[in-house]
Order: sequence, then structure tokens, then C-alpha cells
Amino acid sequence: MVLNKIFVIVDPTTAEQPAFERALLSAKMTGTRLHLYACLTPGPAGDDASAAEARVKDLLGAFMLRCQDAGVEAVEELEQGDDWSQAAVRAAARCSASMVFKNSFEHRDVQRQMRPTSDFTLLRLAACPVLLVKDRRDWSHRRVLAAINSGSTDEAHIKLNHQIISFAQNFTDAYGSDAHFVTAYSDSNHPPQAAELAATCGAPPEHVHVIKGAAAPVISVLADDIEVDLIIIGTVGRSGIKGRVVGNTAEKILDHTEADVLVVN
Repeated sequence: MVLNKIFVIVDPTTAEQPAFERALLSAKMTGTRLHLYACLTPGPAGDDASAAEARVKDLLGAFMLRCQDAGVEAVEELEQGDDWSQAAVRAAARCSASMVFKNSFEHRDVQRQMRPTSDFTLLRLAACPVLLVKDRRDWSHRRVLAAINSGSTDEAHIKLNHQIISFAQNFTDAYGSDAHFVTAYSDSNHPPQAAELAATCGAPPEHVHVIKGAAAPVISVLADDIEVDLIIIGTVGRSGIKGRVVGNTAEKILDHTEADVLVVN
């Protein structure tokens, strides 16, 4: 994993900006550049658009000053658009972002089922990994949980597994993290071999967890049990129903854990 530029989505509707806080910390630790992005969507009739724009410009300006004080190279971008999540995907591609950082908040399952969320749009369409940041708490445990699909023989999934392992190892190096790995399985007659998985991941056996069950609940429960700060999962780009299922898996994990979630594609 080579981080050249972190694309930070600044939410113009809230004062809490955990994605920026996480990105600034990451940039200070790794020397990565930041691209601070905000998109203003049309408000209800009667809203003062110029006042909203001035408020967001002030917010971006304050963040730029904090970057300058921290010795972090950063640029800002503000644009108008009807669909900010799709606009953010295009903007991240334009600036060749290595990773997208975005605030994320819990939704009830029924809310995500009724309509696609901005999280889903980014996970499906972004050309680079997306870090969904839950809150501003420090990564106090310095512990990462990477979920891999050890039973797949599909070439795309095998490649994705290698990417996830690489991300986990790089985060371990960059943040002094403690990396754990998990795989969920359903076939009791052919469970994955923990020793083989440990060798593949370059991890001690006690950091490898082979658990029977569906992926989302297995990952969420284990993440809470071992108190991880970051979950790394993968998604293989698909369209239609399969793509919706992939998005649902990531969002189910997001809504049932306190950890940040990094989705590698």
C-alpha cells in the first residue's frame, strides 16, 4: 500500500468531522498529502445559498490552517452538485486519490434497505479504498482486524485477499498496530486450516481466527470481542443483485461495530 494522497470528504452539514481528524493524524504519521473536498447540494427554497457557501469555505479554510500548522501538504476543493456522493467519486478519481476518508454514522437495517446510502455509493463506485470513520476517538488499542475469504478459488478474490493482507501489514507498520485476521466459513466438513492461514498472512497463530458463520456477524462480534480500532474488508466490483449483496455486507458490519471500516476494492 502506497499512500500518496488521501481524499477527505468534508460534510458541510455537521461540525463533527471525524474523517478529517483521522486523515490529519494519518498524514502526520505517513507524510501523505490531503485533498479536502466538500460538495454543496441545493437546499430547500428560501435557504441562503451564499451563507451556506461562506460557512463551508470558512470550515475548509480552518482545516487548511490546521494542516499548515501540522506541516501537512493539503489542497481544498468546493463544488456544487445535486448528488454529492457521485460528485465525490468523480472528484477522487480526478485527483488520483490513493484512499477516500468519509464520516459514517449508524443506520437501522431497514433504512439501508429502503434506499442506497452515500456509503453504499462510495463503496460501489470509488476507484480506490474507502475508509468509513465512525467517530473521533483515538485508535487506542492499535489493533486491526482484516477479514479474508480463504476458501475462494476465484482469481479476483485471491488477488483481493493479498491486497487485504498487504493493507493490514502496512497499517501495522505505519501505526504500530497489532494485526489480526479472520475468515468465516460455512462448510463444517472442510474448515479452513488456521496454520496455513497464519503462514499466508505472516501472523502468529493466536492472531488468526477461523470461525463458522456468516461473514458480517462473525466479523462484527469478533471485532468487539478483541477491541479492534479498524476492520479491513474487501469487495469485488459487481453489478446488479450481487453488487447490492456486497454493499450490504460492508454496511451490516459498519452498523454493528464501534470500529472504523476500511473497504478495499
